[in-house]
Amino acid sequence: MNGLIVDKSVLQSRFTALGWTEYRLAKETSQVRFEQMGENQKSPSSLVTSVSKVIENPNTSQFKNVEAVIKAMGGELIIRWPQVEVVSHEEVKL
Repeated sequence: MNGLIVDKSVLQSRFTALGWTEYRLAKETSQVRFEQMGENQKSPSSLVTSVSKVIENPNTSQFKNVEAVIKAMGGELIIRWPQVEVVSHEEVKL
């Protein structure tokens, strides 16, 4: 597991709404990985299994694959930190 918790129904709904095949999603994912993530461009057929796995069970997929699939479907990842209380401190010289 990658430590990421993703509700697969959100990804499945978006994939269905787009009306794409797994091959089309793999093609778009390959483009994202090349243009935005600096990876070598791969053939879509080499990514079909990876993108299918992301759609079926994103919580067992590699983070980079989940990220690329989300971006390929026009989404974005947002990280939010819980509110953190800032405590000031005094400098103490020993």
